[in-house]
Amino acid sequence: MNLETEELYKQRKERIETTTNLKVPDRVPVIFSENEFAWGFANISQLEFMTDNEKMMMAYEKLFKTFQQDAAYFEPYLFDPLFTVIPVPCIIKIPGKDLPEDSPFQLVESEIMTEDDYKYASKKGYFRTLVKLLPKLRPEIPDVQNIFTERITRTVEDMRASSSNRQRFREWGIPLWNGGGMESPFSLLCLMRSYEKFCLDMYRRRDIVKQTVDKFIPEIVRMSLGGVKASGVPRAQIGLHRESSSTFSLKIFEEIALPMIKKLVELISKENVMTILHCDGDWTPNLEYLTELPKGKCILDLDDSTDIFKAKEILGDRMCIAGNLHEPLFAFSTPQKVEDYSKKLIDIVGEGGGFVLKGEPPRESKFENIMAMVNTAKNYGVYKY
Repeated sequence: MNLETEELYKQRKERIETTTNLKVPDRVPVIFSENEFAWGFANISQLEFMTDNEKMMMAYEKLFKTFQQDAAYFEPYLFDPLFTVIPVPCIIKIPGKDLPEDSPFQLVESEIMTEDDYKYASKKGYFRTLVKLLPKLRPEIPDVQNIFTERITRTVEDMRASSSNRQRFREWGIPLWNGGGMESPFSLLCLMRSYEKFCLDMYRRRDIVKQTVDKFIPEIVRMSLGGVKASGVPRAQIGLHRESSSTFSLKIFEEIALPMIKKLVELISKENVMTILHCDGDWTPNLEYLTELPKGKCILDLDDSTDIFKAKEILGDRMCIAGNLHEPLFAFSTPQKVEDYSKKLIDIVGEGGGFVLKGEPPRESKFENIMAMVNTAKNYGVYKY
């Protein structure tokens, strides 16, 4: 690392940490999820980005050196169709096998876990349930349970490769946004049962759903903190993809999801790690409940379904907020509209600090639209006090 990139790394890391701790940085940090856009921007296929480490890192390097954002949203590791079942227990369609090479991989939600599996899951926990269900999750892999178990014991080499990639990020002056994470127990159960069946479970067997969610919590925390320990980044992301009002009622949120979120945050906070609540769907009706979480221990990561200005009003003095430029704005809008909306976010959500300008550009994004977001943060998002 040369002196210039070392200084950039320190500045960006400090800017992120100041902001997430609800203080006022020199300017609003800007980040965006890279993996959907990076491979097309580097003129390689999705398959190459997923399976060839040097090509993946070449794509990241081109992206970071072009846009100069403040952090990398994702950990730099290759896609593994077997290990993907850990954070996302679904059947998967893979580019180059089930899909064209330049197609994003696809998750196929189906009833992997049956009603009868609840008893086992509520007693044995997430990981052992996952291993039990592997023949359904990866039917194309013979003897998948033994292969999976053996691979788990050989993760040292994978960790070394990931560590080397993280070091290269650092040499480019790019810190990581999060150090590890997992889907929430509620979301994992919904994925394994399928949304349709999980909805029925809420009315037919809610008690055992609660028991199973509670049983999963300690394992999810350990898995999340494992990534934090390996990366050294004191932020763990918890995916909350099925908890919002877009998918379940506030009554179910009150009874199952909110107590789970509180427990996750409590256990993660005990290790001096901040929880990134990655909230998909419309959380606007759920925002008031999040005031029950401890102040300064969470980051609220929103997409464009939630009223981010309402989130600022309700939670702005309690947790950092990240958001919320989304796919259509990058793919179909203009640089001027991106700039205008970014300025609005900076003016309102960024007032007093505690705001990260974040976007989720898809493969079809226009270069100039992403650059407009980044430049607005750098030129307009400077705090003058």
